[in-house]
Amino acid sequence: MLLAVNDTPYGSRALSVGALLAQRAASAVDILLVAAGDEGIGLQARQTAADLEAAGIAVTLQPRAGRLAHETVCQARTVPYDLVVVGSRGRRGLNRLLLGSLALHVVAHCPASVLVVKGAARSFDRFLICSAAGPSSEHVIRFAGHLARALAASATVLHVMSQLPLCETAATDDLLAPAEELIRRRSPEGVHLERMVRLLHGVGVEARALVRHGLVLDEIVAEAREGQHDLLAVGAHTTPIGEALLEDLAADILLAVRSSVLVVR
Repeated sequence: MLLAVNDTPYGSRALSVGALLAQRAASAVDILLVAAGDEGIGLQARQTAADLEAAGIAVTLQPRAGRLAHETVCQARTVPYDLVVVGSRGRRGLNRLLLGSLALHVVAHCPASVLVVKGAARSFDRFLICSAAGPSSEHVIRFAGHLARALAASATVLHVMSQLPLCETAATDDLLAPAEELIRRRSPEGVHLERMVRLLHGVGVEARALVRHGLVLDEIVAEAREGQHDLLAVGAHTTPIGEALLEDLAADILLAVRSSVLVVR
């Protein structure tokens, strides 16, 4: 794991969350510390390194100068990390457009999966895992399931159904059916959801399937808010487009929700 932190409250929070994950799911950790002489975050990073080493985890502390987003991407391209953990400033609107987004830059350019820590420090007890009912969803489920098991968290597998049939032969009854009905009918979405839940059960994670109906981004954001989930997991889509022009569901979700977001490569 790579814990990328700077001398801000967001960096400190990412370090705390990353250390918790590392203690339960990592064998080796690099702590990338980009700070302008702030001794507070330096002390926290050194204490975190000592605690992890005491737990039998190999730790390398790497102080750097520069911008956190740039240094994080550079470091992630030199080592095959399984997970990069970074904090989010949570900028919105004009501030985000003018100053950019650290989290968006890291997610867009890192070759590894990225956990963006947002909001107040909290335990990760409830995962919301987005499933597109495609082959890449299984990897998202397995990756998020590994973290959920390590944290003893439960998981909800969410699939959003369009309210419009995509072809003349589409089963219109399925468009408004709940997850339990889709599974009972053995519809393609129901078969997929049942398989994803079984994968999670197989690794010891309590899980359930959930279907919402409407626009994908709107329904994911609504469920993240209404279901009080601590972490939202979504798959990343490879794109040659730069972050300024990135039109990607993962990026949209990252900007729209208040909970922490795991973007799985």
